[in-house]
Amino acid sequence: MSKESTDRPLVFSIVEDDGENVIIEISEEDYQRDLAAGIDEDAILKPGRYKMKRGGFLARHPELKPKKEKRA
Repeated sequence: MSKESTDRPLVFSIVEDDGENVIIEISEEDYQRDLAAGIDEDAILKPGRYKMKRGGFLARHPELKPKKEKRA
């Protein structure tokens, strides 16, 4: 028994990117394409603009940043 995969890459447009913050836009067409592909509505972003911050993981977990070592 094989199950058809509904894995698809996230399709979006970058509206603004200042290196730290990025605004992406999900179009209605891409949203409808994902729904038609059988992806659950709860698993995809609704059409619109989303503001996201780059590099937030290391900012929240500074203990994981590589230590700077002095050269001899």
